Amino acid sequence: MTTVEPFDAIDVIRAKRDGGAVPEPELRWMVDAYTRGYVSDAQMASFAMAIFQRGMERSEIRVLTDA
Repeated sequence: MTTVEPFDAIDVIRAKRDGGAVPEPELRWMVDAYTRGYVSDAQMASFAMAIFQRGMERSEIRVLTDA
C-alpha cells in the first residue's frame, strides 16, 4: 500500500511543466491520489501534457511504470 504524503497535484504538475524532475515520492503519490479520486482527470491530463512537452528522466519513467 502506498503512503499518502501531503503533496499537492498543482505543485507536481508545475515542477514537470517547468522542466524539473519529479521526485519518486511525489510521482508515487500522484498515481495513488489519482486512482483514489483525489487528483482530478483534468489535473492528470495537465500532468500528462507537461510530460509530453518536457519529457521524463529514466528514473521517472521507472517509478511511474512501477506505480
